[in-house]
Amino acid sequence: MANSRKSPGEMSAQTGPHPATAGPAAASDLTKHDLAHITEDTIRKHNFTIDWELQRFISEISERYHIYYGAVAVMDSRRGDILALYGNSLSGEDCRLALDTEIAASVFKLVTATAAMEQCGFNGSSRFFYAGNAHTLYTNQLTKKRDRWSTDVTLTEAFARSNNVVFAKLGTEYLGKAPIALTARRLGFGRSPLRVLDAPASVLFSPQNEYNLAELASGFNHATRISPLHAAEMVTAALNGGYLVSPRLIKTERCEKTPAMRMDTAEHLRDMMERTVKSGTVAKHFRGTASDRVLKGLTIGGKSGSLDGTDPDGRRNWFVGFASDQQSGEAITIGCVLVLRERFRIQADMLSRLIIKEYFSRKAIAAQTAMPAAKARVSPNRL
Repeated sequence: MANSRKSPGEMSAQTGPHPATAGPAAASDLTKHDLAHITEDTIRKHNFTIDWELQRFISEISERYHIYYGAVAVMDSRRGDILALYGNSLSGEDCRLALDTEIAASVFKLVTATAAMEQCGFNGSSRFFYAGNAHTLYTNQLTKKRDRWSTDVTLTEAFARSNNVVFAKLGTEYLGKAPIALTARRLGFGRSPLRVLDAPASVLFSPQNEYNLAELASGFNHATRISPLHAAEMVTAALNGGYLVSPRLIKTERCEKTPAMRMDTAEHLRDMMERTVKSGTVAKHFRGTASDRVLKGLTIGGKSGSLDGTDPDGRRNWFVGFASDQQSGEAITIGCVLVLRERFRIQADMLSRLIIKEYFSRKAIAAQTAMPAAKARVSPNRL
């Protein structure tokens, strides 16, 4: 059984209607095998928080677009409810993949950006320079000397466009190994994201030299690994004033929140993720949101990641992000990774857009349906 997810020196804020007696013990017989194929009966039997309609929608989309290999986790960012866990392997549907770790790639820039703001006092407007291609990482790009070919960017711009060089230099010039590792632990690395059963913990690349440190800080390595569920969990801190919300799989589990960063850091991180969707690496697949009937009322942020890997062979394609409705207070976070071969029909950011639209479309319909019923309950004599 996983630990209670509290780190030394951390305070825990527990909220929700269920007392401390409810929790992991309520699902002591649950195993990872129970998550291989999630059905409506499975949800009912184990009292899962999973939204069956959303789960089924993701499964249908996977089949429609012939997803080769990938996994998705969706969370309610306020309560921690796991709303969907889906995976598809070479042998078919396997929802346990949403708990397994994959190459993190540039998703790790979420950690480095947080560390830079927490440990060094930077913010989204802080400026840095780099030379060469922003998406490569050579030793000669780690220079501290500015020349006529150097380009200046803000931290927000570097984050939104996934600038490897700037993030590598944050690691080598300003942070170092220990502050990055400390921030990663605060954001959930090194421990299971679930309390009701053991799930793989996300792991860090251990740098042995300065170039390794640059690889760690930029996410340009194959050793740092994160699961889609942990990725969705990590984003909750940006929406909750710096508090990390632990995933809840069973409805009787308590909602547990742990401080992971300052409130101002969370605000800057959220702004950076919004910029990524508006004008950064995922902007192409989020075009037209301002005119979309559902998406125009949402605030959406994200971070992409992309790196080739093996087992299976293919490019790991990530979208990690959030969508929130300021009017209703509803907010979700998503961790989505797909393995892309030479020919593919959908990428992680477009799949995440479809999931966001489906979820909030149903919420809007439910709200409209509830309004006439609420009006009918008001007696004319009371008007």
